[in-house]
Amino acid sequence: MLMLDKFLEKKKNVYLFALLAIVIESFSTVCLKNAGKYPVFSIGYILYFVNAVIIMGIYAVMWQLILEHLPLTTAYLRKGITYIISYLWAYLFFHEKISMMQWIGTAIILAGMFVSQLDYGKKDEK
Repeated sequence: MLMLDKFLEKKKNVYLFALLAIVIESFSTVCLKNAGKYPVFSIGYILYFVNAVIIMGIYAVMWQLILEHLPLTTAYLRKGITYIISYLWAYLFFHEKISMMQWIGTAIILAGMFVSQLDYGKKDEK
């Protein structure tokens, strides 16, 4: 962990680590979607469900490390990127169509993330 702590000393590395955590977390949705293709409690269902739980466990540890370096309000807003990544997985793995309204909603979320962080640097100066 010492190497990871040193890596997370730089703010840009914390943001990269947060992005990696969010990408990892988003794979749990792929596992859960695949689990839904099997009858509940069948081997296929259990395997995908257990993978999703493992992924969420890894994400939880990463999230705690992120919170050591970022305020909760800043860290949590990054989770909005999950919507974009989920759309990407839905398109790539399940060949789902993404509607224009879904893209507009995603743009609104991203705009909200951006606007809410405009004064983030100013908070650090106080």
